[in-house]
Amino acid sequence: MKPTKLLTVAIGLAALQASPAFAKDYVVRAVTKPDGSYAFKPDNLTVQPGDTVTWENDQDDMHNVMAEKLPKGAEYFESPMFEKKGDKWTYTFKTPGSYVYHCHPHAVNNMRGTVIVGRPSETVPAEGGGHHHHDATSEHKH
Repeated sequence: MKPTKLLTVAIGLAALQASPAFAKDYVVRAVTKPDGSYAFKPDNLTVQPGDTVTWENDQDDMHNVMAEKLPKGAEYFESPMFEKKGDKWTYTFKTPGSYVYHCHPHAVNNMRGTVIVGRPSETVPAEGGGHHHHDATSEHKH
């Protein structure tokens, strides 16, 4: 390869490395609403396949993020328990469709959220590590 072509290739590679990646990063916070209840903010988010969502605890109470319903064929996800303000967990969405998730300790209080990857889809119940059942009589202590 001639030195000029080598220099052109090197400049082209440097430009590619300097350009921003196509994937985006989003933040969802576990917050307290004015009425004192907990929520994810935003509780509905639309992203693209390959985008990353970081959930962050904005308070000193226990929260987590646990898949409830997923697009067919999508991978189950569950964060560790957030125990203090600033705890966070990140997940990269790959499969397009609708993901419904909740905070396990506060699901009975409707602390839920949805991430749409690409476009909405039919969902199936999530099956994975923390498979459990919620009903109005469940007690969750923290």
